[in-house]
Amino acid sequence: MTETVCYRHPDRPAGVRCQRCDRPICPACMNSAAVGFQCPSCFNEGVKSIPRTRTSLGGVARGNSPYVTWTMIALNVLVFIAVRSGSPKLLNDLVMVPVLVDSEPWRLLTSAFTHVQIFHIFSNLFMLWQVGPILEQMMGQVRYAVLYLLSALGGGVAVWLLGSPGGATLGASGAVLGLVGALLVISKARGMDVTWIIAYVAITAVISFAVPNISWEGHLGGFVTGAAVAWLFLQDTKRRRSKVNR
Repeated sequence: MTETVCYRHPDRPAGVRCQRCDRPICPACMNSAAVGFQCPSCFNEGVKSIPRTRTSLGGVARGNSPYVTWTMIALNVLVFIAVRSGSPKLLNDLVMVPVLVDSEPWRLLTSAFTHVQIFHIFSNLFMLWQVGPILEQMMGQVRYAVLYLLSALGGGVAVWLLGSPGGATLGASGAVLGLVGALLVISKARGMDVTWIIAYVAITAVISFAVPNISWEGHLGGFVTGAAVAWLFLQDTKRRRSKVNR
């Protein structure tokens, strides 16, 4: 009598048959299913067919821990330590200088992760921790990361287009204000109280224009970009829901 062997491992005897395709499988290929065991191919197909849970803003839900926010905070802190302990050249290579963007475009983004003063990084990361986890839970990790990076980039582009060509700017405030702009748009669309958000934006605007050496261009660019990205996510969520309800 010929011994039945695994269809994936011909050198191994099969213990059972897959409940979906009925092909013989060895213990290494057995995946526990609702009923019996399935081979890896059938099991993976079954996993793909399970609808993905989405957040309230259409992103894929991946748990409640704000991993992206933690990552952004960690990157800012690591760059801060490197800048404070490294050579001045590192700082000069990271900050946003509009006249250098044509040849060094990375400055549009790296400047948003660069800080020199302790109060500067503390104030930015404190606000990031206040609004970041809320948005990350609503959007999902991927959409939230896109929002943050586009807001940071939007702030850099605004400085590039509107700022002094030889001036140097740095800091995560553009990205953080992008999160605030997104939260304002989302909260307004959901009929939530936005008083504190408007107050924060107003105070930030006054400080941006009244205090020297603060980039109002970066603040404005990040805020507008974040608000625009949030609006697009809201429209996509509405489209998905109307598609399901048809």
